[in-house]
Amino acid sequence: GSKPNVAIYTVLIDGYAKSGSVEDAIRLLQRMIDEGFKPDVVTYSVVVNGLCKNGRVEEALDYFKTCRFNGLAINSMFYSSLIDGLGKVGRVDEAERLFEEMSEKGCTRDSYCYNALIDAFTKHGKVNEALALFKRMEEEEGCDQTVYTYTILISGMFKEH
Repeated sequence: GSKPNVAIYTVLIDGYAKSGSVEDAIRLLQRMIDEGFKPDVVTYSVVVNGLCKNGRVEEALDYFKTCRFNGLAINSMFYSSLIDGLGKVGRVDEAERLFEEMSEKGCTRDSYCYNALIDAFTKHGKVNEALALFKRMEEEEGCDQTVYTYTILISGMFKEH
């Protein structure tokens, strides 16, 4: 049979995380480490995404700190999961701080990161901030505004009125 490696573990962990079995994902991550494999930033980001989707932002932030401590370069998928997770639990200021930190750390902000923060802004009554970020998205970063970006903004504006 096939021998496990980081990529195979990551795919399995992602499967658990996406199906809502975050505990199984975390157990498998631990098993991977116990068996001598070093998880990479993608492995950690799929765990973080699963945690954030289940409202477990504190644990996700712990993994974020672990990755930083271990010198792993945090990618935009990792950041967008955290920004989205923080926004969903109302921690919009922290989400915004992470978003700003991305460019300081040399990490490219993609439409997922922008959409996550725009969504957080609109859901917490910060429509003006959402609009400003929407403009910045294309002007400063040359980042494509997607159908989803417009959907978030429009629904946010309707909630305000």
